[in-house]
Amino acid sequence: EEPEKTVFLLLDGEEYELTLTLVDQETLASFSDFEEDATGSADAYLVVYSVTDRDTFENAVDILFKLREQGYTAKRAVILVGNKSDLVRSRTVSTEEGKSVAISYECKFMETSAVISHKTDDLLVGIVSQIRLKNQQLKDFNHFSPPGKGRKSRSKGSLYGTGRRAKELLNKLLGTESYKSKSCDNLHVL
Repeated sequence: EEPEKTVFLLLDGEEYELTLTLVDQETLASFSDFEEDATGSADAYLVVYSVTDRDTFENAVDILFKLREQGYTAKRAVILVGNKSDLVRSRTVSTEEGKSVAISYECKFMETSAVISHKTDDLLVGIVSQIRLKNQQLKDFNHFSPPGKGRKSRSKGSLYGTGRRAKELLNKLLGTESYKSKSCDNLHVL
């Protein structure tokens, strides 16, 4: 396989260039942690395993653990991808297991079959959607400014305003506004 592939995608009238870089398990093993120049500059991470090979699934779980440990799952789009979904009779990893792992590692999940191009276009669109949503979430969080200090007024209006600002802060911190995850397999929401 090619170690790097560029794909162009048109979504909502905007053209995107996705550069997919293959980082295999052996390459990852040489890093003590995810180094910035190796993986940290990525906008998204696709952690791919074969649904017909439990060892690749267990390696994927290890990678998700490292990504979460390094804080990448909070800042970047992360999608767990079960490949070879067309090989139903050879399956050793269930869809439910994949979803369960994705939920526990706070990432998205999708099954595809690269050989027959099943859901590969959906995955590419989902990657772009997840990158856009994560970037918007980080932008909104970074632009939040807490209420000014030193206010001594205790009228009902200021208490209401402070409570509302506190609620807004909690919503942004906890991601309970428009970013609330509705399901791990919907790539168009966080």
